[in-house]
Amino acid sequence: MTRDDLQRIADIRDAAADVAKVVALGRDSFLATTIHQRGVERLLEIIGEAANQLSREVKLRHPDVNWRDIGRLRVLLAHRYHRVDPALVWVIAEGDVPELVAALAGE
Repeated sequence: MTRDDLQRIADIRDAAADVAKVVALGRDSFLATTIHQRGVERLLEIIGEAANQLSREVKLRHPDVNWRDIGRLRVLLAHRYHRVDPALVWVIAEGDVPELVAALAGE
């Protein structure tokens, strides 16, 4: 079954809400807890996959979103997992994910 843009945007929002729950625990907790790190990595993969599957029309309506970097992050997390820097994942989780959700607010 094919998912449409609204479902994929909902997937992004749902994953972002879960990322926010981990961010709310704080940076120190995140960096000290491998399960939180792995959980956020997986959620970022979901966000990346959903974003990759969005239509060209949705992406063109949001030129301020760096769609390419979102897709590249998904690939890095899935295939170069051994090279992931938890401190960088934190920066993405704390700053970039909320910015993406805000950018998609009108969808």
